[in-house]
Amino acid sequence: MFNLDDCMAFITSRSAKIFSETMEQRLSPYSITRPQWVAIYYIYTSNSITQRVLADKMSVKEPTVVRLIQKMEQEGLLTRFGIAGDKRVKQLHLTKKGTNLYHELLPVAEKFMNDTIEGISKENLQILKDTLSMMVYNALKKRSQ
Repeated sequence: MFNLDDCMAFITSRSAKIFSETMEQRLSPYSITRPQWVAIYYIYTSNSITQRVLADKMSVKEPTVVRLIQKMEQEGLLTRFGIAGDKRVKQLHLTKKGTNLYHELLPVAEKFMNDTIEGISKENLQILKDTLSMMVYNALKKRSQ
């Protein structure tokens, strides 16, 4: 018999919501949202990234990431440049302010991660990652059916 409380999709969705809310709380003293932090992280670690690739990495639609980028650009966290040959494609770069914020927030993100995995062995974490990856693969495979 189906039990929602035992459904892995429900468990992971609920977990993601709790993780997101907790990270938002930890970022609030810095006047930044979790999606802004995620964007800063991916732009910094990629050195340079297009809006489309950022949207893919963040698992959001491109119009959503465009609004996020516009806000971050207004706040002086990043700049956008058109690519030679195709002005529709925008390359994203962090400003000095954005780079400084990345370095300021990285310890916050690391502490959050360490707090959430406290008491869990490396082996169990790897099993969880592998299992979730397989579940995502299965869901994507079945999505079109």
